[in-house]
Amino acid sequence: MRIEKQKFQGRKVIGAGRELADVEFVRCEFHGCSVAQFDDPGFGLVVRNVVAEKLTVKRSAADGVRFEDVRVDGLALSSLTHLTGCVFRRVTLRGRIGPLMATSPNFGLSEDVREAFLAGALRYYAEADPATEWALDISEAEFAEADLYYVPGHLVRRDPETQFLLHRDRITDVDAQALPLFAQIAVDRFDGTPFDSMVAVAPRRSPNFAERLAAYETLRALGVAE
Repeated sequence: MRIEKQKFQGRKVIGAGRELADVEFVRCEFHGCSVAQFDDPGFGLVVRNVVAEKLTVKRSAADGVRFEDVRVDGLALSSLTHLTGCVFRRVTLRGRIGPLMATSPNFGLSEDVREAFLAGALRYYAEADPATEWALDISEAEFAEADLYYVPGHLVRRDPETQFLLHRDRITDVDAQALPLFAQIAVDRFDGTPFDSMVAVAPRRSPNFAERLAAYETLRALGVAE
């Protein structure tokens, strides 16, 4: 089904056991919308087989969602948008992408539920064969801002010139306080993720792109990043 040039206000898809699938959104706008579930660490709320082109999204969020076989080509965001506790398989972001952050499970959840979601994410990604599958493909994305620490880096297809693969086991001998600021922030992100690798993005459309790039190149020179 193709949906073109429509505006969605306050739409919500809430709860596990639901699926949004087989839809193409073209030049649509979403205001105050959410896709969320807070009690199923098996990620039974699914967005699958979706194509999105030139979307505008304002004050919207996703929480605990499984995104599979999704392609986003152009995404205008009014502010930093959180994908909280979500998991991804064969999701492609390309073109101009607004400020986006993939974060750990919702801190409003109880500790037991958060731990269950963390364990569920680890199981989900352990099933992926990195030789044939990926979580995210961001190699052709031009970000305004991106923080993707809650996605395992070895499952991210990336542009090696501006998107750096960091490894947890390589930071033990590095003096973080001696690093440039953005390199320190990137290394510290390992405290908030269960994964042993992640991708740090120097966003091409950010005013501090050059500073970010230089900081991550420092990590590459130290062997922490590749």
